[in-house]
Amino acid sequence: MSLIPQEDTFALNLAHLYAFLHTLTDFPSDEILSPLARSIIQSLLSELSQQGLAIPDPFVLCPDLSLSKLTQAYTQLFISAVPKVPAPPYASVYCGDRSLCGRGLVEAKTFYRSAGFYPDCGAELADHLTYELAFLSHLATKGAWDVEQDFLQHHFRPWFEAFRTRFDRVRPYPFYVMTVDLVDFFTTTEARESRQSSTNNRQYNDK
Repeated sequence: MSLIPQEDTFALNLAHLYAFLHTLTDFPSDEILSPLARSIIQSLLSELSQQGLAIPDPFVLCPDLSLSKLTQAYTQLFISAVPKVPAPPYASVYCGDRSLCGRGLVEAKTFYRSAGFYPDCGAELADHLTYELAFLSHLATKGAWDVEQDFLQHHFRPWFEAFRTRFDRVRPYPFYVMTVDLVDFFTTTEARESRQSSTNNRQYNDK
């Protein structure tokens, strides 16, 4: 089965895709290095390559990829580093506040409540990249396309693009280069228009 959303099971496939990106952007666990996750990643990269988007396979670039190395890379990129964290994955940092718990967090929570989404964040902040991807999965499951478009256009993409700029300055561990590339691709206007065009074409052909 294609991992890129298709028209027949559009909402379900897209929800699964966003959920997988949520897993990739969360703190590393054994799950993202499992044979199943590796198979999904490599199949997804292969499909995107056929569409003209070449994203290097981190399992090829780093044959000794391990949980400890991913954890170290994730921590240095997103949690703690000297003299400062290269790319904090929180909306508030890029929404004018340049600090945690600012406007970006308020916006995220407002969107969440409006769609009945209440993530179990624990001690983490709700505007973390991984929870915003979980929210997109939630919206896809409900088929709430208007909310998805509003969220992406007015909240997610503006801060994510600023985050991406900071991230690209360091171009760190290949696994996270791939991860950010995937998130970037599947949340762009072009990707959404391509998915919608595919859906519209199928509906037209079925008439």
